[in-house]
Amino acid sequence: MLSKSVQSKLNDQIQKEAIASRAYLAMATWAEQQGLPNIANYFYNSSNEERDHMLQLFRYINANGGTAKLEEKGGKVKENFKNVQDAFKHVYDLEHGVSVAINEIATWCLQNGEHATYFFLQPFVLEQQAAENKVTEILTIIERMGFEPRNLFYLDKQFKKINETGAGE
Repeated sequence: MLSKSVQSKLNDQIQKEAIASRAYLAMATWAEQQGLPNIANYFYNSSNEERDHMLQLFRYINANGGTAKLEEKGGKVKENFKNVQDAFKHVYDLEHGVSVAINEIATWCLQNGEHATYFFLQPFVLEQQAAENKVTEILTIIERMGFEPRNLFYLDKQFKKINETGAGE
């Protein structure tokens, strides 16, 4: 059975995953409005990954005697960006924020004897590390290719390859 403390921390993480999923949907809409279908797909895939994380947390809490909750708080997500580079800087900030939060929970679990939850969180920790690295690589691609209108077609085509390897991998 989960302690009330760990249950509360995991429910807070559910909110963060939900907000991240919503943020990626807003970015997908922005990318589609910019005529960048492959970048939009990257954002849609990322939204699904965040939702999957949320569902894994739901199932874990509920399967271990807790009560998972999705609250109606979360605020407004950013919907407009100056350019593709601005959008991916926002992605990095979003992923980094989720990484910090999941690492804090894992550290707390280890320090407080919540070993089962600590081990449950390890794939999340590693996946967040990989996601941050991937976004850093994408930002490097954007900086090298440029994001002026004439380069956006080619940049968007690069995302077809990126999507084939997985958004957060």
